[in-house]
Amino acid sequence: MRLSLIIPAYNEGSRIEAALESYIRHFSKGFGKSFEVIAVLNGCIDDTSKVVAKLCKKYSHLRLMEFKEALGKGGAILEGVKAAKGDVIGFVDADDAFETTALVRIAKMVEEGNDCIIASKWKEQRFSSVSEPFARKFMSRGWNLLVKGMFQLNYEDTQAGAKFFSKKVRDSISLGFICKDFSFDAELLWRIQSKGFRIREVYVPSRHMEGSTFRLSHSARMFRNLLKLWMSK
Repeated sequence: MRLSLIIPAYNEGSRIEAALESYIRHFSKGFGKSFEVIAVLNGCIDDTSKVVAKLCKKYSHLRLMEFKEALGKGGAILEGVKAAKGDVIGFVDADDAFETTALVRIAKMVEEGNDCIIASKWKEQRFSSVSEPFARKFMSRGWNLLVKGMFQLNYEDTQAGAKFFSKKVRDSISLGFICKDFSFDAELLWRIQSKGFRIREVYVPSRHMEGSTFRLSHSARMFRNLLKLWMSK
């Protein structure tokens, strides 16, 4: 198995079908039949499970992992990472916001020997050019500065919703994460960097998609988890 692509999902019944079909269609072009898409359902209470189960009958590439309890976005990704069979492991959001052909190229870059690549919407971009509402961009830049200062992660998009890394990286880092919510990405990069692996950041075009499950109220918990991680170093 060359690639495992993980899609964490929380109440994404209205849009996950189109996203999964897009991912499967594009990654088939780059990886043939040697890839899997793992949809990890995280405490969904809508019809996401039925939608994905129907697609599993249509696509042999697709696997469904369902957890009734709320794991958090990071917790859902971790379950997918543990189950992944590919030599390249990646995760993307269920909204299909990134340019999918570029994600395929990034996955192949890891296959060719890179340790970890961030699909960055901020790399070498101006504030005004990123396709997101002003408040969300403002919060993103503040969080990025905080993560950089606390963990010396010198990347423009530490919170990017798409990242790819090698199986060697997965097998080298501890998966006993402290941050299992939206702060997961910072801990992942910190663990990878702490093991001496090289992280590259590559710009990938994206578009803002309505319906994000992130809420401002999540920020306090994210900060508390980040602080716990910093104190554990």
